[in-house]
Amino acid sequence: MSESPPSKQPQQGGDGGPGPDSGGPGRWRLPLVRLGQGPLTRRFLGVPWLFAVAYAAVGFSLYFSIGVVADRGLGLTPLVFLAAGFLFVLATLSYVEGGAMFLERGGSSTLARHAFNELISFIAGWAILIDYIIVIALAAVSVPHYLSPIWGGFTHGWAEITVAGVVIAFTAAVNIAGFTGHVRQRPLIVLALADIALQLAVIAAGAIVAMHPDLLTAHVHLFTTPSARHIVEALAVATLAFAGIEAASDLAPDLEWEPRDLRRVVSSTAVLLPLIYAGMAAIALMAVPVVPGPHGLHTALGERFIEEPVLGVVKSYDPAWLSTVLQVAVVAIAPAVLAWAASTSMLGLSRHVYVLATNRQVPSWLGKLGKRSTPYVAISAAALIAFGIAVPGDVRLLAGIYAFGATLAIAIAHLSVIRLRWTEPDRERPFRMPFDVAVGGRNLPLPAIVGAVLMVLLWIAVLTFRGNARWVGGGWMLFGLVAYVVYRRFVERTSLTKRVSVPEEALRKEVREAEYGNILVPVFGTKLDDDIVSTAGRLADAADQPGEERPRLEVIYVLDLPLTVPLDAPAPTERLEAAEAALKRAKEVGEEYETVEVETDLVRARSVGAGIVDEARRRNVELIVMGGEPPTRVRGGAILGGIGGSRPPEVGEVTEYVLKKAPCRVLLTAPPEG
Repeated sequence: MSESPPSKQPQQGGDGGPGPDSGGPGRWRLPLVRLGQGPLTRRFLGVPWLFAVAYAAVGFSLYFSIGVVADRGLGLTPLVFLAAGFLFVLATLSYVEGGAMFLERGGSSTLARHAFNELISFIAGWAILIDYIIVIALAAVSVPHYLSPIWGGFTHGWAEITVAGVVIAFTAAVNIAGFTGHVRQRPLIVLALADIALQLAVIAAGAIVAMHPDLLTAHVHLFTTPSARHIVEALAVATLAFAGIEAASDLAPDLEWEPRDLRRVVSSTAVLLPLIYAGMAAIALMAVPVVPGPHGLHTALGERFIEEPVLGVVKSYDPAWLSTVLQVAVVAIAPAVLAWAASTSMLGLSRHVYVLATNRQVPSWLGKLGKRSTPYVAISAAALIAFGIAVPGDVRLLAGIYAFGATLAIAIAHLSVIRLRWTEPDRERPFRMPFDVAVGGRNLPLPAIVGAVLMVLLWIAVLTFRGNARWVGGGWMLFGLVAYVVYRRFVERTSLTKRVSVPEEALRKEVREAEYGNILVPVFGTKLDDDIVSTAGRLADAADQPGEERPRLEVIYVLDLPLTVPLDAPAPTERLEAAEAALKRAKEVGEEYETVEVETDLVRARSVGAGIVDEARRRNVELIVMGGEPPTRVRGGAILGGIGGSRPPEVGEVTEYVLKKAPCRVLLTAPPEG
């Protein structure tokens, strides 16, 4: 027996999950938040609140990115971060325009799906997955170092590994349990504002006690110290500043933005974010300056404090009381922000795997949903990989791998927006980035063009200058592409570029019990009728519950009449007798199940299949149980007198019609051969 899903689809969100008002499962989805004019906006001051949350979604990267960038950028690190902020603004414009168009999860992968095809979408999606894992590992590695003022042992050995493992395990647990998407908003808003306040306080205090601009340029000789290669490397690694942009873009289906709000958030981000990044980097390099050493110029930010650069900055402040106060603030806020960042990245990863799995880009078992509607297999696997790469504690390698994935994915996002402007110029765009250029009669976005070129160049720089990142990132992508080809070609047997979607139910672990209280059973006067009615009776009997309405079998015999005969015209006597005999026999078999009510009816229709489907709709049944036509012995399909074309032998014209058109599930009992 085989069972087909209903042809009608439940209300869904953009990623194939339950829609915000569907009342269906999906506890890991954030609650829908409407922004603009309304109580929520008035309560949280609208755009300032939006900016706080949006900034916190990416601003956490300062807690581990300054050190690895300063390792190569030296005194030019502030300018590198200023340039990275410019690249971030370009990326934000593309993500916001694309995200507002489709309101679907998946970030650059979803944009590539609409602009190009499934293969390009998978390339972007697979690159994003490694970046999510890297962010989790970086956050986990940094947390024990930010706890070092409490106990110095946290920075090395078993304690460091244990704390990192606890952070990753906590991240996995809260995401599997579905808590991340349903945590109350107020604590997160408070943490976001505390994060911004701490960063501004560090900048303000540094401007007072560590303002020595000459230290920034003391050892800078343009294109020599640091070299052009190191500047490019630093800029590529500075894409860590983008950590969280994909997770933030996943908020698109959860937030209803007013176009005015979008413009205000993007414009405020464009101004403030690069300034905060550059300001923090400038203060950091003045507080912990570049100095000569046995192996050349260096800064402790890229060595001793590479895992906890912000803590290293405040430790360098004088007077001591100010340093102590800010250390307390950093210890109180930074670990919480980093744990939130890891949880947010894991949430983004779980949503991303869900989108890939429902679009048959990864196997269903990887996106399998548990009782809390979370992809527990993917989360568990990501946690294990994150812990494995966090144990060595090589922040430089992790940053290089992240740059490999980020530059590739963001370049694809830019190119997708450009292509959509070309192929769908008239499509409604709630947000449209400024500064178009006319090309071939199309208005293409200049920021996306510039961003795409720069990101491709930075990706090439990572491949050229970061050997370990090249091999690890390249190996990750090669493994993913080979697995994708094998899965699509030999498992799904479908095209590499064609979109194939499945409903959320295909990813669920639990198998729904086959209990149906209202079943339609078409009979045809064949020997198979007894088996069909018995199958339906067992299913209905299993649904019987004390105190509830008794389950019911609605047995019908469809009398098909030609168009030349009115439906209410008398039918041939022999056909009526055959129908009545079939219904009588079906009632006898069905009534063997004492808990089941059996109703019979003769239905007149132009075709048997249409009659069955119409009755299923009219009666609002939960299931149709029917038998397939006997397999034909004539080869060659309908042309030579057989039943079927390319259909399986047990699926004839009537069965095929019902399977395609039925408004409910269909249980098919295949007939025996002979």
